[in-house]
Amino acid sequence: MNPHALELLEFPRVLARVAAHAEGEGARAALLAARPLEDRATRDAEIERLAEAIRRTQEPGGWLHVGRRPVAAHAGDATHGLDVEAVLDVGTWLDAGALTRAAWQDETLAERYPRLSAEVAALPALEPLRARIHATLDPDGRIRDAASPALKRARADHARGERDLESRLERWAHGFGESAYVTRHGDRFVALVPAAGFQRTRGLVHDVSRTGQSLFVEPVEYYEANNRLIELSSTIRAEEQRVLHELAEAVRAGAGELAALERGLDELDAHRARARWAIESGAAALRPGGDRLRLLRARHPLLAAEARVVPLDLDLERSGALLLVSGPNMGGKTVLLKTVGLAIALAHAAFPVPAAEGSAVPEIDRIEVDLGDEQSLDRGLSTFAAHLRALDAMAEAAGPRTLLLCDELGAGTDPEEGGPLGQALIEHFAGRGAWGVITTHLGALKRMAGTVPGLVNGSLEIDAATMTPTYRFIAGVPGASHALSMAERLGFDRAIVERARGYTRDEAAMLERVLNDLQTLRRELDEQTQKLAEARAAAEEAERRHRESIEEGRESLSQVTRRLTRESDAVLAQARELWQTLQREARRADKSRTDVGALRERMRAAEHDADTLRQNGAAALGERGGAAPPAPRFAADEVVPGLRVRVLDLGIDAIVSEVPDGEGNVRLLRGNWTIQSHVSRLARPEDGADAAPAQRPRHGPGARAASGPSATWEASDSAPLEVDLRGSEVDEALLALDHALDRAMLAGLGELRVIHGIGKGVLRGAVERHLREHPQVASARTGLVNEGGRGVTVAKLR
Repeated sequence: MNPHALELLEFPRVLARVAAHAEGEGARAALLAARPLEDRATRDAEIERLAEAIRRTQEPGGWLHVGRRPVAAHAGDATHGLDVEAVLDVGTWLDAGALTRAAWQDETLAERYPRLSAEVAALPALEPLRARIHATLDPDGRIRDAASPALKRARADHARGERDLESRLERWAHGFGESAYVTRHGDRFVALVPAAGFQRTRGLVHDVSRTGQSLFVEPVEYYEANNRLIELSSTIRAEEQRVLHELAEAVRAGAGELAALERGLDELDAHRARARWAIESGAAALRPGGDRLRLLRARHPLLAAEARVVPLDLDLERSGALLLVSGPNMGGKTVLLKTVGLAIALAHAAFPVPAAEGSAVPEIDRIEVDLGDEQSLDRGLSTFAAHLRALDAMAEAAGPRTLLLCDELGAGTDPEEGGPLGQALIEHFAGRGAWGVITTHLGALKRMAGTVPGLVNGSLEIDAATMTPTYRFIAGVPGASHALSMAERLGFDRAIVERARGYTRDEAAMLERVLNDLQTLRRELDEQTQKLAEARAAAEEAERRHRESIEEGRESLSQVTRRLTRESDAVLAQARELWQTLQREARRADKSRTDVGALRERMRAAEHDADTLRQNGAAALGERGGAAPPAPRFAADEVVPGLRVRVLDLGIDAIVSEVPDGEGNVRLLRGNWTIQSHVSRLARPEDGADAAPAQRPRHGPGARAASGPSATWEASDSAPLEVDLRGSEVDEALLALDHALDRAMLAGLGELRVIHGIGKGVLRGAVERHLREHPQVASARTGLVNEGGRGVTVAKLR
């Protein structure tokens, strides 16, 4: 596309805004140099990457890292050595690559962002070089001791030598009084001693204090130690240079992959910068193509982030590809023209376009712009001559894949000649099928829309009462210039304005009035259309909420049905487990018929519970239909021991065991189960049977095992993680253990902690034997120290 046209549209300024969102210098340079892409495949691929980058950037968490400064350009140059800072910069790029790859480890990202994931996957790893740099250099650039055994030895010898020499010097300086101390002079350790009375033959005087009262003295006996330290320092520096040289050679060996890594991260950084600007400006990725120029809520890219900007809605098709925009000065016509041009240019450069989803731009090969004062003194061109040259270029370039942007067509000369020239050009542009936006004040051009195929009118609204622009675009209606009204508002002499009105031709004044009336009618029509659209949106939203409510009701009903089914299956599973227990207990010679009968009763109770749950499921479905009446409730004083009640939240019948406490909590019995409930959850039995107090169950040894702490089951309790058998007889303990194992199996637990204590070992031995023979137990082990030691056995369930 024409570079000069892009300059007139301020395309480089937009690129600078986008580039400011990049973190690396390479990405910023690439963005500033970006231009519209001519190859369609390349452009479409870039736009897909842009769309992915926008979606990925909107998600939480970072997905890209870059290095500190560009290094690839000189990493492979053997003529310039790499210093520590340059190697550290290389390390930042290697770290950035590793962090970027780590941010894309989630496999679902490759499915949702295939193009960006492919770019990340193509980044060279260079992990050996990265590890070597970190093993050699500290973050502050100091070479580590571990970088070289020789370096480590030399530094250790140097440190020991310094400590020894400093200690010996302090003892020597102590003889000159408390004011003497040890310091450095250059690379050598010296002592600061009083000058008065010091024998110069005892040492070498390196310097004198500022007052002349003290001397910096190196004693003769410590010459050799200082020399040794200087030699070690030289050895250390030489070894450091050798290590750094080898590290630089390793960097040069990987210069090609390092350049690919830096280039790949810069490209990703450019994608992210465009995505950040898109999110900030409300821009979208548009793929050029089709026969429609449609901009919805479009904004000038340099003004996109400002809330006061009035968005542009514009829709052109191939049958009307030329838009003639009229209206007053300062009304926003030039901004509209630039907005359209920049939208086309940005889309073709694979940059975000500040417009809403649903916008579309045609594929354009060339943009020609005639905008502003184009005079050129060195070429001898006046402003009008420069306009003519630009218009001539437009006429030559006009075609179906050309965008023409012309500001104030026909201006700059006599309207009697400028008007016909503009008419001829418009007819030429329309005949060539070019896309274009043309602004004008000439009435002759405004009247062409109905006579030239492909030409449509448009205007920018102005408040007729205050003569202030609203910047709202009105399609299909030409706009009045309001030149005299604007002059009057700006304080022109009223007499001059009235005289000018007297010179205005009647047909021009009538045209102004008609255009004002058209704009008023169009504004009212748009307002009514907007209200209808809002009403329709509200109705659609209400319909959507209604559908969601219906779906939620169906889902809730389905959940209730599934829950009741699961509970029924659980009770049936418990019945099957109880039957197995019955068979096992019957085979045991030491079990009485009473125990077998109790187990049979438990099994029958479980089967009854399963039937009850099925009935409750059917009742729940009936309640959804509004058929089942609520069950009659009890008053608190009516709940007495022995009373038969219905537990509503469990859907079972039970016998009241104790009177309710002060808070309404009540204990119930059902078979061998003890249930904790509340008066508010009790009702009369559903079968209509007499709910009078029944005989309260006898509490004996068997009942103790069922109602003890380990066998008590509450409606809100979950399956037990442990069962405490301490203080129970063997028979009672084993029955409670079976209860706990059944509940643990139904809950899907993997282990059960059995607390039996140590004592004489009778209960412990019985529990271990019982667990070895139990069909639900895979294995058993003694508890660990933190689990209770020998007083606990942990049963692993099948």
